[in-house]
Amino acid sequence: MRQLREHGIEPIDMVVVNLYPFEKTIANPNCTFEEAIEMIDIGGPCMLRAAAKNHKHVVVIEDRFRRSFTLAEMREHGFVSAETRRKLAELAFEATSAYDAAVCSYLAGEQSGLPRTFLKEFNRLGEGRYGENPGQSAAVYMFRGPMTAEANLLFDLSRPREESVRPCFHRHDLMSFNNYVDGDSALSLIKELSRAKLGKHAVAFIKHTNACGCAIGDDPIETYRRAYLGDPIAAAGGVLCMNFPVTKKIAETVMTTFARWGKTAGAAFFKLDVWIAPSFDDDAIPVITTVTEKRKWGASCRLLAVGPMDGPPDASELDYKRITGGMLVQQRDLIGLNEDQWKVVSKRAPSESEMADLRFAWLVCKHTKSNAITIVRDGQLLGNGAGQMSRVKSCDLAIQLARENGHGDKLAGAVAAGDAFFPVEDGPRKLLEAGITAMIHPGGGNRDADSIQVCDEAGAAMVMTGTRHFKH
Repeated sequence: MRQLREHGIEPIDMVVVNLYPFEKTIANPNCTFEEAIEMIDIGGPCMLRAAAKNHKHVVVIEDRFRRSFTLAEMREHGFVSAETRRKLAELAFEATSAYDAAVCSYLAGEQSGLPRTFLKEFNRLGEGRYGENPGQSAAVYMFRGPMTAEANLLFDLSRPREESVRPCFHRHDLMSFNNYVDGDSALSLIKELSRAKLGKHAVAFIKHTNACGCAIGDDPIETYRRAYLGDPIAAAGGVLCMNFPVTKKIAETVMTTFARWGKTAGAAFFKLDVWIAPSFDDDAIPVITTVTEKRKWGASCRLLAVGPMDGPPDASELDYKRITGGMLVQQRDLIGLNEDQWKVVSKRAPSESEMADLRFAWLVCKHTKSNAITIVRDGQLLGNGAGQMSRVKSCDLAIQLARENGHGDKLAGAVAAGDAFFPVEDGPRKLLEAGITAMIHPGGGNRDADSIQVCDEAGAAMVMTGTRHFKH
């Protein structure tokens, strides 16, 4: 202060900095290394940090989302409160930290694959209802930086880009940890089916990250009905995802599911925890949320509008799994129907209808917990053997579920998919005995010839994809 007085310099009351748009620049796939280096701001972060350190006397604004509420407070009170100054300082340090992390990750090689130094900034959207269990607290975070263009559970991408920060939620705020995990699994499966264009409409019911019901078809209501009847008991209390807008007619259909089909199918009740769709029509929402004497669950159901689901996946996003003491990071499994690598290894090739079902079964199986066996017929999931310790038990479970849910008569002529090779022929033999006429799996086992032989003896078709899809 003495030096300021000596030189006649007035104290600085406010520092506002627009940092060079480094993250926006490197998000361009055509960005050169020289262009990226040029966009590394030097003085901006220094001024922000200095002002933030002295926030007791200086208002600091990292000019992204901070101006409006600061100006509003100044207009209302004529000054910026100490509480707001401290919050702005916190946000300034958050901004410079994230900025440095983006530069570090870029220089460490994140743009070419997995980074040597893992630095990723997340902004907390808010606290979830609870964690995996009610005794655990949880929060929801989003990546800082350019927003992904891929459909997701956090933001409605059907809006123009300048409005794309609108949350997906038509009703309620944040969900529980499990709702997010199951919702992401449901959306991932439907996005995969939508990109593959196997049918005009796709519907999935998800329970504990696995599809208990799934179907593709040309008529939305019929597709929904077949997905629900895949396993009407398990569908209750799960997550529903569909790749078409929810109109009033669709809403009325879903809300009367139990009366239409559930009761006669042996279900005890029907409700949804989460309902995901590209959009919800204004006249559809009251149909869902209005409480009646027999139907109350719509008032608590989370409705998530996520925008179009058939866009390309964001290959820049990575897959993270937390372990004690660290983090596992891998590229996402984005391989879909790579049919140019598929091989028919049996004497008989699949028929046209069998091949259509094999494609569908392969994608559903990809999104099922390992070990996985998926049985399909005519674009409908009949039974999903998920998460078993042995592949033959997954076969047993898939067959059992198909029979228990009234699909026993459809097994003859159905197809099956496995997410990894059959170690021995006992799995294929069980599937063949149940009526399966074609199956698809990666192959690559030491005893592949034995599995091929049992298929040839039964006159069944077998396709090997050369690609494994474990999901842990």
